[in-house]
Amino acid sequence: MDPKEQEEAINKILGKLKALPTLSIVVAKVIQVVSNPLTSASDLSRIITVDQALTAKVLRLANSAFYGFPFRIKNITQAVSILGFDTIRNLALTVSVYKVFTGENESDFSHQDFWKHCVGVAICASLLAKKIKYRSPEGAFTAGLLHDIGKNFFEQFMHKEYRDVMKLAKERNISVYEAEMEVMKIDHTIVGKMMAEKWNLPHELTVGIASHHHPEQETQENVMAHIINVADIICKKKAIGFSGDYVIMPISKEGRELFSLNEAGETELMNDLDKELKEAEAFVNMPQ
Repeated sequence: MDPKEQEEAINKILGKLKALPTLSIVVAKVIQVVSNPLTSASDLSRIITVDQALTAKVLRLANSAFYGFPFRIKNITQAVSILGFDTIRNLALTVSVYKVFTGENESDFSHQDFWKHCVGVAICASLLAKKIKYRSPEGAFTAGLLHDIGKNFFEQFMHKEYRDVMKLAKERNISVYEAEMEVMKIDHTIVGKMMAEKWNLPHELTVGIASHHHPEQETQENVMAHIINVADIICKKKAIGFSGDYVIMPISKEGRELFSLNEAGETELMNDLDKELKEAEAFVNMPQ
């Protein structure tokens, strides 16, 4: 890769990033206060309830079959107490980014199929995180949900060039990641990282977005990078939604060892994923 070409590509993206919708002020505050150990449940509740639409959508997800509580969660304070700070942060983020993912559909790129793939990766990432007792299964869920957000940026803001990327990937049977580098001189993980930084997302989420194709290159949050990498491959194997990729990479030796994924382990993971997906209808088909 010619460094000058990549620099030009990055500068072009930086110009387009100005058009990127910001996260709502409320969600930005939620991210900020959740990372403060002195924040109370009532503090977080007060911030979220300022936005009535966000409140309604977070409660709808909290009461969905995915969490399976035998009683109804009636308000945000109760939701925070039962589900915890990280889950509420991630539900608020999910609601906020949904509109970014599901814009107008003017091409063969199906936003709904793309969103379904991302939900699948989120659920699979959470399962993998729990399997190895990773510190934040909820963080893994959200990183999975956002891992391909750079593709969505390309589709919405560089539509013509991205149509050429998808065409090249299909015709030459190469990964979208490779086709992006060939056509646009920059790939969706770099753009996704830039978006995450613009939104001030937590570091572990940024890593899941930036390093999910090359987890071996990540030094600080190597486990998160491997979680999203393996979850992405599993969902492509199971054809959960569609990410634009016709090429499915094999799970790396490191990934198989980290998650104990021999043939039986992989089958068990896929069966668990099927069960969880059936309960995730509220995430797959969120109201606008």
